[in-house]
Amino acid sequence: MQLQMRKKKNFLKLPFLVFVGVLVAGLAIIFGLFHVRQVDVIGNEFYSAEEIQKMVMSDSLGENSIYLTWKYSQPDAAENLPFLSGVEVSMVNPYHVQIKVYEKIIVGYFMYSGSMVYFDKDGIVVEISQEQREGIPPYSGISIGQPVVSQAIPVADEAFLRDIIEAAALIRQSGLEPLEVHYDDKQQLILYFRNNRVILGDNSYLEEKLSNLKALFSQMEELSGTLHMENYDSSTTRISFKVGEKGEEELLLDLNKPAGEQETDTGGEGENGEGETESGESTGPDEDGKWGDSGYVEDPSRITTDADGNQMYTDEQGNVTYDMSMQYLGDDGQVISDGYGHIDPYTGAYILNQ
Repeated sequence: MQLQMRKKKNFLKLPFLVFVGVLVAGLAIIFGLFHVRQVDVIGNEFYSAEEIQKMVMSDSLGENSIYLTWKYSQPDAAENLPFLSGVEVSMVNPYHVQIKVYEKIIVGYFMYSGSMVYFDKDGIVVEISQEQREGIPPYSGISIGQPVVSQAIPVADEAFLRDIIEAAALIRQSGLEPLEVHYDDKQQLILYFRNNRVILGDNSYLEEKLSNLKALFSQMEELSGTLHMENYDSSTTRISFKVGEKGEEELLLDLNKPAGEQETDTGGEGENGEGETESGESTGPDEDGKWGDSGYVEDPSRITTDADGNQMYTDEQGNVTYDMSMQYLGDDGQVISDGYGHIDPYTGAYILNQ
């Protein structure tokens, strides 16, 4: 009797052991054979393949090709990756996958508390980091609140925010690559390039302004001075380019003429009509706190104390720093200036001279 019961128990154990064996073998195949060892990333422009791979394969099962292809077949798969609008993962073979990404178009960044706040063409913050993304211009002269990833740029004036977003998208679309995009205290748009700046004014006729600027760019690329487009309208045929920091010479760039036939006015007067030129060197702050000809004035009222009793400094653009020990100064110890503006010695932001 006991022998029969033992035989019956052994008979019942056999299917269970077979099931366990098949399960173990299956798991070994899934987690062994389907373990990702080769990844191809395509479609990326702003982010490196290594960054994409790290973020897409970030969870505990992210290195399993079956799980990875299933996960990114879901419609909401990219919602936790704010810099991407979509991700597609395909299996080349069990250990080799291809990740195709659709990046959101990053058009610029703001500096905020030492970090770069990147935003897309819709004005949404996609990244806050200290990583410099190549080909993305900084936007300055704009006061922003505390930025949050996946939310709109925190600019109090909604109309101004719409202007910023429209301008950023059009600048990106134009193919121009300014070193900096700046708004002055009148919210006039100014583009800075290697040797010159372009005053675009408000957003009226902005698409036409940028199109004509693109056409004129080869003519002014090697010049040093200011192109005035703030008064441009649909009837404009000539645009003034003031050569030099004070506009000592004026070139009238004709939109209908080739580069070699432009008119030149050398009346000798500066942009302010006084014909003055700069002389002498910056010798540091005087008794009133002014640093030579940089335009920067040391203002003690900009140093305040927060609720926790910490000293902080706020520059003219609203940028805040708690570290005033590291100053942004030239090799001569003076405030850095290009004649149009200066680098704030505490925040490092570019401030257009008033």
